[in-house]
Amino acid sequence: MAVDRSTPPSEWPGLETSGLAKLTDDIYFGWLDHETNPLFWHWCAALENVPAEHKVHDGCWVAAGTSAHQMVSRSPLHLEPSLLWQCCGTHGFVRNGEWIPA
Repeated sequence: MAVDRSTPPSEWPGLETSGLAKLTDDIYFGWLDHETNPLFWHWCAALENVPAEHKVHDGCWVAAGTSAHQMVSRSPLHLEPSLLWQCCGTHGFVRNGEWIPA
């Protein structure tokens, strides 16, 4: 069964995210009610060959909070410093509402 990559999960218990916005095909962000900074979702290529029974959710979406980052602007979104997912090495900046690979 194929997994739809077009929308990351937004209703995980405790991570109910509103206002999802697409930065790339693999990176989205949205807002948690109790956080000032956005929550990011990325499609983790490192999980693609992991059996479904060993994943938290169907697919390869991984969430990451940004509470340690400085939000320079909410609209368009600008965060400092860069974001790095250790799981797969995805690394880049969010400036002027766009993803800029590092």
